[in-house]
Amino acid sequence: MADAIMFVDDEENILNSLRRVFRREPYEVITCPSAEEALKVLESREVKVLITDQLMPGMKGTELLRVVKQKYPLTIRIVLSGHSDMLDIISAINEGEIYRFLKKPDDLTDLVGTVARAMEQSHAVRQIAELVTLYEQKTEHGKKYHLHTCYSSGFLKVELNSENILDQKQVLGILNHIISDNDQGHSLDIAGGVIVNQKGRMTLYADLKSGFQLVLEMPIEKKNG
Repeated sequence: MADAIMFVDDEENILNSLRRVFRREPYEVITCPSAEEALKVLESREVKVLITDQLMPGMKGTELLRVVKQKYPLTIRIVLSGHSDMLDIISAINEGEIYRFLKKPDDLTDLVGTVARAMEQSHAVRQIAELVTLYEQKTEHGKKYHLHTCYSSGFLKVELNSENILDQKQVLGILNHIISDNDQGHSLDIAGGVIVNQKGRMTLYADLKSGFQLVLEMPIEKKNG
């Protein structure tokens, strides 16, 4: 099944234009005329990338994306607007609610590249989530790990936290699993990278072959002295 993208806009002519632009792209295109309808659809459909207008009757686009972040954190969120409601948008960016803010272009085909880029990052973070789940299943201690993600057009940051702070050896084991686990072809497509230990965190900086940088962080147990 094709990856799903969702467009939310109260202007039917915009939704029609978006359908035409993306009809030959390798995605399932879902359109919704309101934020409320979008949330209903999301209850039963997995959407990889969601693009919403900002100013709509009822719930604003940034308000919709705050809810989406809480309920569906792996969905990449983009605001597309012809309006200059910048205070809400800047606040949403600072809080990590959205991947990008775009002004509505005269030519909507400009969105195709943005969506393709967002989809690449969606695949990467979902792959990391899958690798973490596999690691949980392999280990006997039964720990659960929680992902927090932050996106930009060329950058993907993932914070991975466990219920308890782990020591350096344990964290390195997890990072190594994410980098090099080849079970069922699950390893990340990394061109190169480095692992840095500083300020109580172990951080992997990696260049992915898709062209953007991955930053993966985990807290580590501090040694006394």
